[in-house]
Amino acid sequence: MKTYKINFQIRSPIITPLQSDTIWGYFAWACFRIWGEKFGKEFIEANKNGEPTLVSNAFPEGYLPTPIIEIERTEKVEEREIFKRAKKKELIKFENFERVKDKLSWSELFQVLSDEVKSEEKERDKFGRIHSTNIMRNKISRLTFTTGETGELFATEETFYESQFKMWFAVRTNFLNREQLEKILAYIELTGFGADASTGRGSLKFISIEEDYKFPESENSNAFMSISNFIPTDYDLSQAENLWYSIFTKYPKVGDYFALVDPFKKPLVFMKAGSVFKVRSVKEFYGCIVSNVHSNPEIVQFAYAFPLKVRVEV
Repeated sequence: MKTYKINFQIRSPIITPLQSDTIWGYFAWACFRIWGEKFGKEFIEANKNGEPTLVSNAFPEGYLPTPIIEIERTEKVEEREIFKRAKKKELIKFENFERVKDKLSWSELFQVLSDEVKSEEKERDKFGRIHSTNIMRNKISRLTFTTGETGELFATEETFYESQFKMWFAVRTNFLNREQLEKILAYIELTGFGADASTGRGSLKFISIEEDYKFPESENSNAFMSISNFIPTDYDLSQAENLWYSIFTKYPKVGDYFALVDPFKKPLVFMKAGSVFKVRSVKEFYGCIVSNVHSNPEIVQFAYAFPLKVRVEV
């Protein structure tokens, strides 16, 4: 499969996290909207039948998710504070991932994360400012188009980014070509991303597509790290010799006109980006498309891993 790195800027606050399954959902809807129902269904079927279009989470420019690996605690007093901060880091620089991809262990990872922690103040200005806050809103009646007598306040968490904040995500596919990707990105740029896009949230500006992109990967791999959230299949788990991961429960929603009738899918437990699987043989993809997640049987949930090859020494 061909790999594309998509570079973009954030131009407004974001409500919906830029996660792999949501981005893929926008790709699916774009296929329906741009090329029609037949092409859209072909895109879905290809993903269901083992020819997936892999999509990663989005990350700040120059960063990957920090590999999740078995932690070895330090007893050195001078390292304890650095240890506390290092184990909380969710992102790692590309160049530091390059340093650990062939010998991934906590000792190697701790060393590069310590270097990042020690230069944190300098990097903060380069990295840009990101902060999330709760915005209070009034519930509006769909019948009267006004608030109720009590106001009925509720909070929405919004994430604010430094002006023109740069991010990226990756796409790996045989189904879509570059020209089609460009049209899909133009569609997302036009419609906006996620909740409240119609009122200015989720405004993205796509800058460039890097075709045939090469991630830093081990040439002598025995494991993979996913840069997307994913749900492994039973077979994936049976082939794993060891695994290090973090999980979270997601309450996904449907998009477009389906959201007007029944917006909620069933809750699903995902493994987070950064999860590491030591496997008997490294494959091109892991995970699956999950069916039976909604009252409409045609609706599915993207849950493929976007694997980067690594060598684990644990």
